[in-house]
Amino acid sequence: MNSTNLYFNPMTVNSIKISLLVNALNLAMHFEHVVLHKANAKSDAFLKLNPTGKVPVLVDDNLVLTESNAILKYLAHKHDSSLWPSDAVLQAQVLKWMFYQGGDWNKTVGAFSHRRVVLPHWGFNQQQLLSPQQLLDFHDILHQLDLALAGRSVLVGSEISIADICLGSYFMFSKESQMPLDNFVNVRRWLSHLQNTPWWQQTAQSLEDILNSSENCPV
Repeated sequence: MNSTNLYFNPMTVNSIKISLLVNALNLAMHFEHVVLHKANAKSDAFLKLNPTGKVPVLVDDNLVLTESNAILKYLAHKHDSSLWPSDAVLQAQVLKWMFYQGGDWNKTVGAFSHRRVVLPHWGFNQQQLLSPQQLLDFHDILHQLDLALAGRSVLVGSEISIADICLGSYFMFSKESQMPLDNFVNVRRWLSHLQNTPWWQQTAQSLEDILNSSENCPV
């Protein structure tokens, strides 16, 4: 009998990507929580799977797979989901956005939630400041996305794909991190489309519960 395990930390954006997809596809998954911010908190068993110590890591029977975007593509394809389109041209366009996310997008857009939500939740309140250059870079990259989304509700084709999950995950804490999105009408419309899906709402509720936990235990 096959078993599927996901080693993740629920607060990190790369783990949020996979949580969104798992909820969208209603997959049976065993979650293994990995503590990232404490020294020597990672188990030897986990480090054998991924010596870099990064999450997420998917273990699907005999397959051990790292890198969140590879996991997105593998799971969507394996389960014949429309989130991974069957058309080769659309597939290429999906992959374009996923590769794009690995560059400046990651460090620019990712800085908001990581510094203003994740690190404070882990007890590193001094890490919240963003430099004027980071804010300028954020405006520039959001402007590019806004142009790409003109007249569109999704990034590729006519249906939500893992490209939308890949980039959209970075906005999960957009409100909590006070992302300046007011000037980006197309981005806000696209984001609203994602936020109205049951699987986004399910993931967001789980994260809200963590942030509002009465124990307030950093994870």
